[in-house]
Amino acid sequence: MGLATQYQRASVTRLLCTLVLSSILMACSGGLQQQPGVVSEPAPDMFSPLDRPAEQYRAQAALAEGDDALRWQVLAIRALLQQGDTATAAPLLDTLRGAAPLAQQPVVTLLDAAAALAGRQPDQALQRLSGLDPNSLPANGRGYYLLLRANAHEQQQQPIEAARALIERHDLLAQREQDNNRERIHQLLNTQSPRTLQQAQGAQYSEQANGWFRLMAILGNPDLQPAQRQWQLQSWNARFPEHPARAYLPDSLSGVSMQDFRPSHIAVLLPLSGRLAEQGNALRSGILSAHQGQSSRLSFFDTQGRDMASLYQQVEQAGADFILGPLLKEEIDALTGQNLSMPVLALNQPSYLPGLANIYYFSLSPEAEAAEAARQMWDNGHQQPLVFAPANDLGRRMATEFNRQWQQQSGHPAIVAYFNNQAGIEADVRRALNSRPSMPAGQVQPVGEPAGAMLPPREIDSVFMASNATETRFILPYFDFVRDSRAARLPTYVTSRSHVPAGEAPMSELNGLWLADMPWLFDGAPQLKDEVLSLWPAAGASWLRLFAMGYDALTLIPQLNPLRQGAHPVPALTGELSVTPDGVLQRRLQWMEYSNGDWIPAGQR
Repeated sequence: MGLATQYQRASVTRLLCTLVLSSILMACSGGLQQQPGVVSEPAPDMFSPLDRPAEQYRAQAALAEGDDALRWQVLAIRALLQQGDTATAAPLLDTLRGAAPLAQQPVVTLLDAAAALAGRQPDQALQRLSGLDPNSLPANGRGYYLLLRANAHEQQQQPIEAARALIERHDLLAQREQDNNRERIHQLLNTQSPRTLQQAQGAQYSEQANGWFRLMAILGNPDLQPAQRQWQLQSWNARFPEHPARAYLPDSLSGVSMQDFRPSHIAVLLPLSGRLAEQGNALRSGILSAHQGQSSRLSFFDTQGRDMASLYQQVEQAGADFILGPLLKEEIDALTGQNLSMPVLALNQPSYLPGLANIYYFSLSPEAEAAEAARQMWDNGHQQPLVFAPANDLGRRMATEFNRQWQQQSGHPAIVAYFNNQAGIEADVRRALNSRPSMPAGQVQPVGEPAGAMLPPREIDSVFMASNATETRFILPYFDFVRDSRAARLPTYVTSRSHVPAGEAPMSELNGLWLADMPWLFDGAPQLKDEVLSLWPAAGASWLRLFAMGYDALTLIPQLNPLRQGAHPVPALTGELSVTPDGVLQRRLQWMEYSNGDWIPAGQR
């Protein structure tokens, strides 16, 4: 059958459907006739706000033809359901269900869900909505879909879920509708306890949703002292300058800006006993070294085995006005869940960042170093890197973060392959070098797994290895062996996990390797390093890294807020430091190249 014939038949089918719908609509209305003075109008969007009685929509549907008739009919059914007239709406919906073309079936599903809600059947409504992909709907359709979800959750007495749907809906609305939507969100959340609202926050939700929950938890907490409330509201105000919930901030906060931190008493929360005592004491040594000559007071609190709520109360009673630490992610989550009244520079980065203006995160994360490698390789002009990582949790996290950063810069994915053990390295390298990125972008392709839809092939021109020093030394020769022995080695990049001390017997297999690490471990601050090594002659690289982290953390406190506002990065022991809008300290590392037993500035060999 030719395309023209198919099109003609489809047009006839649509015309017949419209005629049937119009005649059924008139029959269901008792032979509705054109009312005096009723003139056919172009139909508005079928999910636009209802501003007429159902009878007027039905009168227009009786006059209209084609797509206009369908829109008026949908509006009529919506109006009847909104008025609670399910008896009249039901036969109209039945007719629409049987006659609507395939492309309009999602509209029928939305109306089915609306009918279930009109009948106080929220579970049935949500079941019907679950079969829809809201992203396939136009903006007004998505807004109606989210409104139905909110109504269903509210009928189920789940106000948090109802508010989440309305929050997601907010930006889809016209300005005149946003005020009512915002007020309804406020009413839903205003019934919830501060603890419930704190628990509702999470990395899986949007920044706008977390902003709502955080603000309503502050405003609804009767246990906050006035100074605590003011401090928390100022922090929220600085973090969410364009949030819709700003309408509920006290007028006194308008124009308030965050000040630089000049603490007089810093509470340091570290594990000073137990299994992490060595790490805690390395950080403590760096903090004390950086504090020499300063007038502020330091108080150290051992976090080993301590409940964070009681420890924070002790910190407050001690009169501290700034917190440095804690170290463990679960401790940071517990601390930020308290009613804080002072700034925090945490020494790790948990999965969820509240995004408050007075909370900062400093970590030496391997994932961040992988992202740094992606930035450097892009700056060096590479177009198609291969990521070769161990098939364990850390290796996959590093590969994922490298790939995320690479795609952000280049617009296409890296090639990602994994290795398992030494026995299979040669086969793993062969498969890796023959791999190609698959679609959709962002998904990694482990070695040995079938590829999905293929991108146009790109020649691998560089390698990022998310390996430790032992793995790197073992694997590198296999890349040389598997490839044409006459070809130059692919430029290869590693992170601090592959650091080997300079001055040892040369390892020819590492020549030309690019490594990123903190300047402190190369030639940074030589006088300070001499002093440290004279006090701790047995200090290894891991201890020195934590010392540098503690040193930088204390030194950086007065510069945290300017850096978050966009000030120039600060050179430090751990790298060139900047701060993201979420309060995360980012490090640009120093890149060095291995050459016959020594590390020299990269690119100068």
